[in-house]
Amino acid sequence: MNIRILCFGITRDIIGQFEYATTLENSATVADLKEHLSVNFPTFATLKSLRVAINSDYAEDSAILKENDEIVLIPPVSGG
Repeated sequence: MNIRILCFGITRDIIGQFEYATTLENSATVADLKEHLSVNFPTFATLKSLRVAINSDYAEDSAILKENDEIVLIPPVSGG
């Protein structure tokens, strides 16, 4: 299935682009997506904290992805 990933902050730096399209197996989960990204972008695996949203809703690692989902990678932010 095809999915579109929007990358913010350090995830954009790691993946090298704001928008990344990829194909995953049907019924893949958020955890599967993270593994896919870690394999294709090894630095991605070093992220200690990362939120994922599916179609504008925060998702847990067990959430199942669907064809044409829009995934947003939300890295930790700091500020003052």
